[in-house]
Amino acid sequence: MPTAEVQLEDITVSAYGGADVPYDRSGVSVEALDPAELRERGITTVTEALATVPGAYIQSGGDNQRGNVSALTLRGFTGVGSILTMVDGMRTSGLSGGADITANTLARAHCQDLGNMEVLRGSQGAVYGNGAEGGVVYMETPEGDAEKPRFRIWNEAGTHDSYTGHLSTQGRQGRLAYFLSGTYERTNNDIHFLNGDKPPYKHSGKFGNASEALRLDYHADDNRCLTATYRREDAAYNYAGPYGLTPYTFMSNLATLKWRGKLTEAYSATLMAGYFGTDYMLGHGYNYNLRNVQAEWRNALRWSDRHTTTASLTWVRSAFSALYGGIPQPNQRNRDSTIGICAMHSFTPTERHCANLTARLDQSTTYNALFTMRADGSVRINDRTRILASAGRGYRAPDSFARSNAVYTDPLWGTTYRGNPDLKCETSWSADAGLERDLADHHTARATLFWQRRDKALSTAYREDGSSMAVNAPGHWLAQGVELSLRGCWEPQWNTGYSIGWTYTRPLQADKKQAPCTARQVWSADIHTSPTEKFTTGVGISAAVGRTGFASNYNPYRNDNYYTLRWYARYKVSDHLSLHLRVENLTNQKYVTESAYTVYDPAAYAQSIICAGTTAYAGCDITF
Repeated sequence: MPTAEVQLEDITVSAYGGADVPYDRSGVSVEALDPAELRERGITTVTEALATVPGAYIQSGGDNQRGNVSALTLRGFTGVGSILTMVDGMRTSGLSGGADITANTLARAHCQDLGNMEVLRGSQGAVYGNGAEGGVVYMETPEGDAEKPRFRIWNEAGTHDSYTGHLSTQGRQGRLAYFLSGTYERTNNDIHFLNGDKPPYKHSGKFGNASEALRLDYHADDNRCLTATYRREDAAYNYAGPYGLTPYTFMSNLATLKWRGKLTEAYSATLMAGYFGTDYMLGHGYNYNLRNVQAEWRNALRWSDRHTTTASLTWVRSAFSALYGGIPQPNQRNRDSTIGICAMHSFTPTERHCANLTARLDQSTTYNALFTMRADGSVRINDRTRILASAGRGYRAPDSFARSNAVYTDPLWGTTYRGNPDLKCETSWSADAGLERDLADHHTARATLFWQRRDKALSTAYREDGSSMAVNAPGHWLAQGVELSLRGCWEPQWNTGYSIGWTYTRPLQADKKQAPCTARQVWSADIHTSPTEKFTTGVGISAAVGRTGFASNYNPYRNDNYYTLRWYARYKVSDHLSLHLRVENLTNQKYVTESAYTVYDPAAYAQSIICAGTTAYAGCDITF
């Protein structure tokens, strides 16, 4: 049964950008998620998990409720090029804008083959370099359970011809720990237009994905370990808007090899090499390919009980190419290499105080040298109260085509794009201050004030001839607001647990218009209870108010507010078998997820895509 007990001081934050830091000593805004606990609450996908993070807002993309995501927004920063996804330490997007598939990586990811997941909010994640000025989503393949070997079979079927099957095994044999899994998922979704029509195409919302994950850990002794991971995805979905049916396919491979060792009592080191490649195809003959190769050397030196320094040297080579109508596009061939030097010093004068200063310098073949930094600190006033604060600087670099004099016309859509040699890198500053307090045993509240500013924001301008080009927006964009969260449990009362999150922000462009693809208020809540040892049930809600989308010239337009209610239940038949049932969008809400292109024409707007209706799923979890 799920437990809501909160012991944040025991959590180690891996996505800190240079070192593993205990949560209780971290001054940054980071949310640590446990995929196993999320599965107990009926949350099986990464997009569903992100909806529980305070400050996170997911904009659906395409006409698929499952299989595609337009953007992830954290505290008013839209994630197209601004939020970095890391998997097993590897970047899953290009260094200089090309093939930024962060949203699609999140759309297809499943909680079944993840061991931990962390969300870093604000420019504090910028110590990862380009593309992380709005935050970082960090995920890892789980290490095999050292206690005993275990097999797991998880199946779930639901409405709209939905089915997910998962098989995994993990354990330890001598010094070798292993985890191996395979997951298959399919659905036809529930595609409807705002006027009530359905697309005139069979399987218009069909989505399918087969994925595998492998992790091997060889522990030479207590101080040295060699880890290898491999992940593969083969996904396809149909885009069936009012303009026709277009098939999309995504294939990706990710492999890493990491050695970590504690060489002395004071010094430890990590060597990592990895590869990430993806092939994205929009119909036949329209291909987008990305290849990332990454190497990293990280060192940590503990000078004393009060001082620790971590330094890393990272090299990433990113190659992106495009094929239109079977013809290679010379203007869409981006190759970029970056060497990044990062250092972090931690000062812990007492058990109640900690301060961290991090700096990073990137030297790129495309955009030369850029500097980022972050300062954060944590002060525990007493046993129940902690104050934390941080400030950071980040950047987002345009791709090489956007900075060129090139012009090309997309033969599929007929759209003409122009390069802009005067384009500059977008930069950002971010700061926040929070108060975290244990209201009582197993009940914790947190309040955070945040401020973010983007200068030279990368945007799109449309010319009179219908072409478009990337530009630096005049003035600065600003997002500021407040974030509140409350979580805990009552163990004597049927082990009842809860979590509540609310974020209010004002993401404004220089012209005082709300930034596109953002929401003014985002809500999430969950409460669950176990009246018996074997039975757990709960409800969850997510909502967004003051939403915006895109229109011509990227001027934002208003989208309708929404909320969705979910219910889930789990019954433990035996130590080896559990049954579960969940219902999504319980009240059958209908709201626009993707607006038609001409939002000012009522007839065209009627062809906007709306959310999925009420959907039900049932399944079983078998372990032996």
